[in-house]
Amino acid sequence: MFPTATMPSSLRLRVLASGGPLQDPSRVERALLRFEQAGFAIDNAIAADRRFGRFAGTDEERLADFSCLTDGGAPMPDLLIPTRGGYGMVRLLGDLDYPALCRGMKESGAILCGYSDVTALQMALLAKGGIVSFSGPMLNSDFGAPRMSRFTLDRFRLALSNPVFRVEAKTGRSESLDLEGTLWGGNLAVICQLVGTPYLPAIEGGILFLEDVGEELYRIERMLFQLFHSGILARQKAVLIGRITGSKPDFYDPDGYTITAVLEAIRRRLDVPVLDGLAIGHVPDILSLPVGAHARLTGAEDGYALEIGGYPWLEERAARVNWEAFAQ
Repeated sequence: MFPTATMPSSLRLRVLASGGPLQDPSRVERALLRFEQAGFAIDNAIAADRRFGRFAGTDEERLADFSCLTDGGAPMPDLLIPTRGGYGMVRLLGDLDYPALCRGMKESGAILCGYSDVTALQMALLAKGGIVSFSGPMLNSDFGAPRMSRFTLDRFRLALSNPVFRVEAKTGRSESLDLEGTLWGGNLAVICQLVGTPYLPAIEGGILFLEDVGEELYRIERMLFQLFHSGILARQKAVLIGRITGSKPDFYDPDGYTITAVLEAIRRRLDVPVLDGLAIGHVPDILSLPVGAHARLTGAEDGYALEIGGYPWLEERAARVNWEAFAQ
């Protein structure tokens, strides 16, 4: 039911389905049509149709999405974008051929973009091969929305069309900052599940960004304290908090127990800045942030800014993309 390219294209998108299955396949169908209209040939669209239990295919099928890129079964694409997150990538981490996959991505300039459960893959690629990927929009939730967020599209285009870009975050207060480090992070729960494994990169002096969805606030606090007690937070130069959404009040939560209170509990124990207001997470309007790139964090009167460089981008290929096709 999913489209394939009907005209020659100089750009190629590969569909990944490493996590959960789709509830509404028509959204990914819409996303792939937009990519075709934007000038991309589509590879592996059949992955969007798979389902095995709570996963988007068997472990073997989901691994094949990657292995055919390293054994000559499929060309390395310009973009690799998953259908969605959910859960499931952690089951595959021990079976990926990291040397071959990372070498192929570096040589071809292939760009992986996603968030949520895809954080596990992004952390592993960064830890095993220094691959910089993007925390950014996916097929089902973003490119396949009835009307794609203009904010999300413009930031995706900005990042993939330029070797350096700048983003700003509003906190409502003046921040006095000027520091640099490796920008990394993603979904809080997924990062916590990788602590103590070889798939979490050992970033010293970095700028860590975090987001999550559907977790009760005490669980958010518990996970932040896990990163605190493991020493990960103290080894960073700054911690940036994105959108923490979908939290349901617990019976034991007192009045005033909010994400603000949770962050204050961490700030009191940490000697590095913990800043909120970053536009990442399970929401329509999200930034595209390179995971593993170099960033400079500076303060502003009402928030802070990130200047980011040293990541893969489309270079001259960006001019051949019909970006407005995604807004239709």
